[in-house]
Amino acid sequence: MPMGILSDEEFESEMASASQTLKPDIARSDNGSHIIPTANVEDIKRGRPPDTKEVPEIIRELSAKSAINGEGTGKQIAEAFGISPSSVSAYKVGAHSTTTYHDPNPNLQSKIVDHKLRISTKARGRLLSALNNLTPDKLENVRPRDLASIAKDMASIVKDMEPSQAQVNSNQNVQFVFMAPRIKEMDSFSIIDVKE
Repeated sequence: MPMGILSDEEFESEMASASQTLKPDIARSDNGSHIIPTANVEDIKRGRPPDTKEVPEIIRELSAKSAINGEGTGKQIAEAFGISPSSVSAYKVGAHSTTTYHDPNPNLQSKIVDHKLRISTKARGRLLSALNNLTPDKLENVRPRDLASIAKDMASIVKDMEPSQAQVNSNQNVQFVFMAPRIKEMDSFSIIDVKE
């Protein structure tokens, strides 16, 4: 039906046809002229249920290490430890929950940083071995692309596993550097004589 001004009869006929398709949670007033929606209010339960205990620190640490090692998807790790996938992603960055995601727990974060440092140290050793194998003799017999690929992969692992500067020193101060152009003296400009 097009939009516009309706007569009372047209309005009542449309209301009658609409009332036949109303959902069961909508009722009409006693005289049938007004639609009274009924509502169900459900309380949204946030956080841990009252009968659930806090996740032990060792489970947080092991699930974070498993996520860092890539020992499965977040969902698989969560199912293995009996926690939620969002908890796995929070533990991976050192937080105890998604609400404290940007404010990690220092104890858990230090264990994660130590684990990443061990991985990067091992990868650095493999990187040096791969680089040492790039000798002139090997370059003649083996495709250099293969050895270079190994070196590149190990370097990316080292880069990924080393903690960022923000994780190592979390109380960094913000610095602002203002650049200003050098002021020129009057002597640096050429003089032009203008005749009127």
